Amino acid sequence: MTIFLNILFMIIGMVLLIKGADFFVSGASEIAKKLKVPSLFIGLTIVAIGTSLPELSVSITSAISGSIDMSVGNIVGSNLSNMLLILGVVALISPLKVHATTRKVDLPFFIAVTGILMVFSLDVLLNGETHAMVSRTESIILLIILFLYMYVLISNARRNRKKEIEEQQAYMASQDTSIVVPENLDKPPVKPLQGWQIILYIVLGLAAVVFGGECVSTTAQHLALVLGMSEALVGLTVVALGTSLPELVTSIVAARKGENDLALGNVIGSNVMNISLILGSVGLIAQAPISMTIITDIAILFISTIVFVIMCAKKNNLSKLEGAILVGMYFSYLAFAIVRNYCF
Repeated sequence: MTIFLNILFMIIGMVLLIKGADFFVSGASEIAKKLKVPSLFIGLTIVAIGTSLPELSVSITSAISGSIDMSVGNIVGSNLSNMLLILGVVALISPLKVHATTRKVDLPFFIAVTGILMVFSLDVLLNGETHAMVSRTESIILLIILFLYMYVLISNARRNRKKEIEEQQAYMASQDTSIVVPENLDKPPVKPLQGWQIILYIVLGLAAVVFGGECVSTTAQHLALVLGMSEALVGLTVVALGTSLPELVTSIVAARKGENDLALGNVIGSNVMNISLILGSVGLIAQAPISMTIITDIAILFISTIVFVIMCAKKNNLSKLEGAILVGMYFSYLAFAIVRNYCF
């Protein structure tokens, strides 16, 4: 009966995730249009924060209860599934365009914060410590990186908006304003959402995404422990996949709506926040010891991040072939984690 109820709650959670993501993406897209800022910026900020709430909730709860392996494992596993599985699946649906701003700003922050996590986890080798530890000082450094990242994002958005207005004014000044050319004659007019509707879409969508992710994560975690999986493996795989479902569903819905920038920004922003915001918060609550198992997975995350950044840097889009490679890397990692749990 308990297993049946867990499966039922998992299904309910999936439905909430799908419908909530649909509402959330629609609301976020409308915000971008009304504020006249790129969808990428909305994806890197509002959507990324919203879809990272399940990871924040699970990691802090686990840290308070003393399950540090599950807490840190959830962050590392979520970043792997976000980058390899989610962006791989989205690229298979539709090739992802990588803008110059993303290559110059977001990807460097992405690889830097992952590299810093790698350095923080190597206390055993670098400082001669008996075990690796994310200290409160290191947690504060991660939070400072987050604020710096947000400052750079907001500054770039303002700069790009100012440039866009100047270009529009220069174009209008050069045109004959007595001739008005209607735009989008081949498309029926779409009635924009009103302000209260946007807020409702965002709030209800986000609530459904977070609650749905919590349902899926909690039930999957219970079922996994029944099957004899270790705490670290549960955090790295089952809980990570469960808390990454908001990013997965939101990104797929965004890609199907043609909002690929929103999908890419969502994942990059979520990964930066998972390390800087969530691990930084966990480390402030309680110094986070990192087991050798988790250190191995952090090394895998760092190498995977380098591969991903190289894919994005060498041209302006992620192709379907590269999407397939990313998905293949993720399932190879899953196989490795499961074999390690039961055989070593």
